[in-house]
Amino acid sequence: MISYLKGSLLGVDGDQVQIEVQGIGYEVAVPSSLLQKLPATGQEVELYTHLHVREDLLQLYGFQTLQDRSLFRVLLKARGIGPKVALTIIDTFRGKDLASILERGEVEPLMKVPGVGKKTASRLILELKGKLPAPMLPQQDVAKDFGDPVFDEVAQALLSLGYSRQEAVGVLQKLQPDTPDGASVGEVLRLSLRELGKRV
Repeated sequence: MISYLKGSLLGVDGDQVQIEVQGIGYEVAVPSSLLQKLPATGQEVELYTHLHVREDLLQLYGFQTLQDRSLFRVLLKARGIGPKVALTIIDTFRGKDLASILERGEVEPLMKVPGVGKKTASRLILELKGKLPAPMLPQQDVAKDFGDPVFDEVAQALLSLGYSRQEAVGVLQKLQPDTPDGASVGEVLRLSLRELGKRV
């Protein structure tokens, strides 16, 4: 898995950039908004990457931030959303704006994205509501008050590790009734991660 590239920018071809890393040239597709932020040819560039595998193609996609890459990966999990449409969505909405649209169930704004019709927009809302990376979710939806500071802290820890709010709340609601009083944050976090591992 190629997760990160740091090298010299060789050039740009359409929506793809060529980067040389220690004598090897990589071709990376990027959001169009990123093209405007690239340094001059020959300068150093850094990208967080995702390797998309199809039967007939291996394609690298690159992003300026880990948050954009996380959003891209979440979008790909929705039925009917391929890499090209996912990039267009990232170009159209900031992460928190997209999260708010999904939380409110608004179809119309999503339909402004080329390649997204009413059926696809509705599916995006159904499948991705509450599942975007934690920093993008509306603040009131990120925290879950369990009435126990240990569980509240573990919930935030799970969110920071990349689990969705739904996953964090679900596993902690399951564990809370059987967890002994006085359990530490570390103990509850280990139990949570063990339980989440069983679901993979």
